[in-house]
Amino acid sequence: MPVLARVRPWQAVAVASAVAVLAWAGFWYLALPRFEVCRAVAPAPAGCRVDARISAAWVWTTIVAVLYLAVVVAVRVRPGEHPRRSVALGTVALGVAALYGLWTVWQAGG
Repeated sequence: MPVLARVRPWQAVAVASAVAVLAWAGFWYLALPRFEVCRAVAPAPAGCRVDARISAAWVWTTIVAVLYLAVVVAVRVRPGEHPRRSVALGTVALGVAALYGLWTVWQAGG
């Protein structure tokens, strides 16, 4: 039996929720200032280029929120007839966006 056939709708939402929350926490951990004085190194430490990192964090927070909402909607479209491929594709897209967003927010400070 394929793995997708054994995934329940609540499990897909739980995985998507965990990915989204961890991504949001990572974006804002990198974006918000945590140091009084920043060292002159490239790329700048987390929180030193606040202007660039905060705008990047907002963009990626929104992208991840839209993808998360798409996964939840895909799960809820037909509760009895779970659209497995669209949920799996949405969850993978959410994970890729989260990783790329973390990299982008980190690079925005440099």
